[in-house]
Amino acid sequence: MGRVLTKIGIDAIDSTDHTFSMTFHPNLEALRRSINHVGLLQPITVRQKSRGAGYQVISGFKRLTACEQLGLREVEAFSLAKSELDDLEGFHMGLYENLASRSLNLIEKSMVIEKLMRRFGLSKEVITRDYMPMLGLQPSRGILTKMSQLVHLRCEIKRYIVEEGVSLENAIGLLEFSPEDQAEIAGFVSELKLGENKLKEVLTFLREISLRDGLTMSEMVRGEIGALASDMALSKVQKTHRVRRRLREMRYPQLTQLEEDFRGKLKGLGLSPGISLQPPPYFEGDTFRLEFGFRNAGEFRAILSKLMEASERRELGEMIDAVP
Repeated sequence: MGRVLTKIGIDAIDSTDHTFSMTFHPNLEALRRSINHVGLLQPITVRQKSRGAGYQVISGFKRLTACEQLGLREVEAFSLAKSELDDLEGFHMGLYENLASRSLNLIEKSMVIEKLMRRFGLSKEVITRDYMPMLGLQPSRGILTKMSQLVHLRCEIKRYIVEEGVSLENAIGLLEFSPEDQAEIAGFVSELKLGENKLKEVLTFLREISLRDGLTMSEMVRGEIGALASDMALSKVQKTHRVRRRLREMRYPQLTQLEEDFRGKLKGLGLSPGISLQPPPYFEGDTFRLEFGFRNAGEFRAILSKLMEASERRELGEMIDAVP
C-alpha cells in the first residue's frame, strides 16, 4: 500500500464525507491547544476520490476539524489512491487506529455497528462474532440490534449519554420514547444529578405517569417537575431529590398518602428517637417492624415503658387498621 506523506489544502478535503467517521461529540479544546502550540503531531489519513474530486478522510476527523477551527489552510496527511483501498479496508484502518489510541463512547460504538450493517453489508453473525468483542460489547444478537438503534436517538439525548457516561441499559431504555419526547427528556435530565439507578427510576416514572394520565412528555417536564428541575436557587443534588420525591408522589398517590398519614400518627405515639416503627412494605401485609437499641438495663426498661404507653394510644390502633 503506497501511502504518500504530503501536505494537502484543507479546502481540497471533503469534510462532509463521513463514510469512515466514527466520532461523536468530541471535546477538541486540548487538541486545538496542542496543534496551536506544537503543530499537528500525527498526520491524518485520506483517500483520493475520483479524479479531480479531492480527498475523503479515512482517519483524523477530529484533527482535521481542529485545524479548520484554527484557521489553517493546509494539513499534513498520508494520502492513498482510491484503487489501493476499498471502503471496508478504509473503515478498518480508521477503526483500528481509534481503538489503539482511545476508548469509543457508546454512541460511537453504535455508529460502527450501524455502518458495518448498513453501509458495508456485513452479516449480524459476523459483526456479533468478530466486532462486538473488539468494541468491548457482549457478543449478543439482542445487544447488537439495540446498539444499531442507538444511532437513531435524538442528538440531544446522544450528547447526554456521552457526557454523563450513561449505561447501555439506560440508553436502550431511552429508545422507548419518541424523538419528540427524547428532546424534552434531554433538557430535563441535564438539570439533575442522576446516577444510573436514579436515571432509570426517573425514566420509569415519567413513562408510567405519562401513559396512565395521558400526559405528553412536554406537559410532564415543563410543568411542576420541570419548575423544580430548573429552580436556580437549588443545587443539582437538591433539585434531584425534590424531583424524585414529587415523581414518586405522582406515580403512587395512594401509597404517598398512606405514608404521610402513618408519619403523622407515628408522631402521636410519642416514641423515643431511638425507636423505629415501620409499616409493612408498601402497606401490603400485616406485619409491622419495630427496632430499637439500648446500652444497659435501665435504657431497656425505659424503652419498654414507652412502648407500653404507645400500645394504649388510639394512634397505634389507627395505624394498624389503615393497613388493608
